[in-house]
Amino acid sequence: MKRSTAPLLIGTVVIAVITVAITLYAGSRTGRWGAFRGMDEARASIKALPKEIGKWKAEEERRIGDQAVAMLNIQDSYISRPYVNTDTRETVHLTLMVGPSGRITVHTPDICFGGRDYEKESARTRVPITVQTLSGDGEKKDEFWRVNFSGRSLDVNNRISFYYATSAGNNWQAVANPRWEFRAFRYVYKIQAEAYSGVGEDDDAVKRFLEECLPTIHKHLTQCY
Repeated sequence: MKRSTAPLLIGTVVIAVITVAITLYAGSRTGRWGAFRGMDEARASIKALPKEIGKWKAEEERRIGDQAVAMLNIQDSYISRPYVNTDTRETVHLTLMVGPSGRITVHTPDICFGGRDYEKESARTRVPITVQTLSGDGEKKDEFWRVNFSGRSLDVNNRISFYYATSAGNNWQAVANPRWEFRAFRYVYKIQAEAYSGVGEDDDAVKRFLEECLPTIHKHLTQCY
């Protein structure tokens, strides 16, 4: 081998090794090489969430767009249902998903929603919600981000309220940088609930829905890895 070609060959080998290592690491974090440990159980558990929880009843399953499903890598790993309160007729749309932590933690309603029809009213705020477990042996102290959007014209509904949070199988958390906070987990849960709302803070169908339904939702979370 000529001495002048040796550094080039070594450099090529080093680049190839680095490329393979990066590819293997990325595949291990996104589930490209197979389902994560516990993922099948987590997927089955959220899909088994009852369609009737207290006074809230879901009569249909909806699909998330193919592009969003591919981007989040949540194929067959989510539910999307409008729940209707049988007394008040309020409707809250619940989306619950489980998937690779790096994918689903970076996409939030205050970034992805809005556009031509709606605009964000103000910065998101944290809302604490404490509920008793169904077993009655304790409580869960959850925290959600809330962000509101207003219609840009009279042709669209006036106001939409979003709540969202992330969980590794225990409490729901509203953290500023979920990708960093949940970096130790290969997959996590994400919840989003939204509803048309009035102007006052008391007119909050989403919070009422969460206060009643979170104990059941908690029961359907498993420990993430």
